[in-house]
Amino acid sequence: MILHLDIDSFFVSAERTKDKSLIGKEVAVGGRSDRFIFSGNGKNKKAMIANKGAFVPSLFLYEKGDMSRYFVDEDRIRGIIITSSYEARECGVKTGMSIREALSLCPSLTVLPPNHILYHTLSFKLGYFLKKLIPKVEQYSIDEFFADCSGWIDDEEVESFAWGLKNKIKRKFDLPISIGISNTKWIAKLATSYAKPNGVKLIRKEDIFDFIHDIPIEKFPGIGKSWKKRLHNYKKMTLLDVWHSKTWLYSQGRAGKELYDRVCGLDNDKVEEKKERKSIGISRTFDPILDRDEIKRRIYILSRHLSFIAFKTSQRPSTIFLHIKYEFNERAKKYKSYNRLFNERFLKIEFVKLFDEIDRYKNSKIIRLSLALSNFHSMSNSIFSLLDYEEDKRQKELYGNIDRLRAKYGLDILKHAKEL
Repeated sequence: MILHLDIDSFFVSAERTKDKSLIGKEVAVGGRSDRFIFSGNGKNKKAMIANKGAFVPSLFLYEKGDMSRYFVDEDRIRGIIITSSYEARECGVKTGMSIREALSLCPSLTVLPPNHILYHTLSFKLGYFLKKLIPKVEQYSIDEFFADCSGWIDDEEVESFAWGLKNKIKRKFDLPISIGISNTKWIAKLATSYAKPNGVKLIRKEDIFDFIHDIPIEKFPGIGKSWKKRLHNYKKMTLLDVWHSKTWLYSQGRAGKELYDRVCGLDNDKVEEKKERKSIGISRTFDPILDRDEIKRRIYILSRHLSFIAFKTSQRPSTIFLHIKYEFNERAKKYKSYNRLFNERFLKIEFVKLFDEIDRYKNSKIIRLSLALSNFHSMSNSIFSLLDYEEDKRQKELYGNIDRLRAKYGLDILKHAKEL
């Protein structure tokens, strides 16, 4: 049997481990898109590089000092709800809702700024704890894990094992967790939705048909907007409709077959520890900006932070990626590969060139930039451009020394003039 473990309202639950007065109250954790990274005052700005297994952003920025006005900007409340307690949800508070709207629905709501280092640390410790107890554990997200008990815990005992595991996690970490159990990963994950909050739900193979009978298709993990629209166009509204649509779904190619098998509990997807990162990236959303010089300033800043991630994780990328999101949902994106020795100066120049190349909607405001690095290589199996190698080597050594200073004193200790 496979277990799917999901920490209930993780960010709020993590905050409650530090502040017991929050227990039983309407609480939410909110976020602001560019609170620190583009600000000019970064003297207290520090960074933490996330471990590769927690499936969280590569870089956390934080500042020391008073956070009481984190969501206030010129007496205006800014930000959105990241997650909320079940008490807050009963008042209508939802993820993605503006904090302003959430407070109008729930005036007693306590909104906390995010403490990503706390969440990351708890996630990492929980993952380590689970791997000591269960032979096969896969971290699916910062607050979700799969565990394969096949051949280790008898099927008849797996439910009581799950309850015991829940109690151990509560005692050790003070975190409420819900657990779904089934013979496959995705039915187990679906079962967790019906175990919440703070429960255990077992769906045996012979019970899958009865379990999925009236469940809307959008409740199933992996059915997004595209598949939902396609299924609705063919009058497939529930998972039972999917169950009876084998011929049609198998005709839709690999994705259709995969969907059918997962819904019916027929897939053989394994629980396996995630492999090494295939890419690292950084993204930021901000208020709409038309000024291209300001956008390029922000690209320089994001490039510096991205270069620092590569330095701290000892990655040597050979491909860069830029994604632009405009105000009215237009998008532009492109990959570009190169055979240069990685260094921050080269990265900044190339990202700005790439922006000029793909910025198709020059009269549209931009609301999001996403930068990424991929195709990592080792020095021993790389062939670099001979024309640029000596200069790139000099820049790499220079920025390596600069990044060591940033690691010690903060990311804004040294900046390019174009970032100001």
